[in-house]
Amino acid sequence: MEEQQRLEKNSRKGGYIIGNGIAYPPININVYPSQSAAAGSGISATQTDAGPKGLSSLEIPRPRDEAVKEYSEWQVFNVTNDTLKAAFRQVCDMMLENGLHLEQVYQDQDPEFFIDKGIKMGIARRFVQDIQRWVESVKKAIPIDEII
Repeated sequence: MEEQQRLEKNSRKGGYIIGNGIAYPPININVYPSQSAAAGSGISATQTDAGPKGLSSLEIPRPRDEAVKEYSEWQVFNVTNDTLKAAFRQVCDMMLENGLHLEQVYQDQDPEFFIDKGIKMGIARRFVQDIQRWVESVKKAIPIDEII
């Protein structure tokens, strides 16, 4: 009886005893953070589809060069000043000359590229920041049969 009590006491330190007196090894349980904890730490659930800065893909339903032109005209439509209109068209020309498309500019989130080439800071920032909003409005306006 004393031997069994000693074995049970010792087993609590390292594992449990099964019927034949052999101790189970201790069990380690690893707990990983939940998705909500991961989101709080800056990890996105869509990080696998994300670009370098963690922004998800836009999936623009247009040829890339046409999307650049249409987006630029949308920006032009949203201002009344002719100088600002010309600046947005200049950004469009720069993008096409450099082979850039909207998704690249959106993922880079770098208005400095345009500012360094002489574009006013406000125009460059607006051009970069509004891309996702424009894409969402375009997707809402497309009839479902065109997407399928």
